[in-house]
Amino acid sequence: WLVACHESELPEPFDYRLYEHPGGHNIIIVRDEDAKIHAFNNICPHRSNLLLHEASGSIRSASASGGPKRITCIFHAWSFDAKGNCIDIPREKEGYQDRVSKCDYSLREFRSEVAHGGFVWVNVDDAAPPLSEFLHGALDPMADMLAEPLQVFHYHRAIVEGNFKLWHDTNLELYHDYMHYHNRVTGMLQPGYFEREFKTFQGGHAQVTDMTLKYDAMKGHETQKLGWPGLGPNRWALIDLFPGATFNIRAPAFRLDTVLPLGPNKLCIEYRGLGLKSDTPEERAERV
Repeated sequence: WLVACHESELPEPFDYRLYEHPGGHNIIIVRDEDAKIHAFNNICPHRSNLLLHEASGSIRSASASGGPKRITCIFHAWSFDAKGNCIDIPREKEGYQDRVSKCDYSLREFRSEVAHGGFVWVNVDDAAPPLSEFLHGALDPMADMLAEPLQVFHYHRAIVEGNFKLWHDTNLELYHDYMHYHNRVTGMLQPGYFEREFKTFQGGHAQVTDMTLKYDAMKGHETQKLGWPGLGPNRWALIDLFPGATFNIRAPAFRLDTVLPLGPNKLCIEYRGLGLKSDTPEERAERV
């Protein structure tokens, strides 16, 4: 199970976002007219043409990729609604007589769940265990912290030379905190750092129990007054999920890092900064 995006990145019906699955699938994450989120293979079932090309957008209005409220293949103009149903085949009777029926050509839908803070999780294996079994309780310690509706306020994507397992291993080790000046002065040199527990879960997931950071130990920084649900001001909580996701809450903000292998020695890292959907403008500015 992998995090494809966050539900707040699809705020309205017919909004979509593309996701490059490391298994080679290009996936459409789309919200239908009933606000349900789906994950479809971004391939036309007719001649395997790519359906959507823009990284994100909406099919509410007419566009090069169809609409309104439909996805249209630019090869033969087969069209699909936001629930994946094939709704139009031009010259269906003339071209195929009774050999083709729209009901047999829906988009391939992958398994997806919106869970644990509103993140959209996808799995391309129909036989895989459910998300709860994959996690083995690793996110349970953050249940209260992920209970309120969240909203992405920052997104950054970086292509890095290196193997994805090295990225994950680096996140799991605390040795480099000393070399990271901000981490050293605000955390490692503060009381409670070495009292934290490193807990492991089945599947390669791990948690570092939370502590209080001293932001004002770094010149130019101030102690944060704004906290996070289930986590007081200046508290820090961290959970790593194998093979490549880090839930990192440094009150008052939450950062999710996910990694996508692009090859043996190349990876894409996506960084998302999140706040509460209920934030006032002043609270959002402090989180940012």
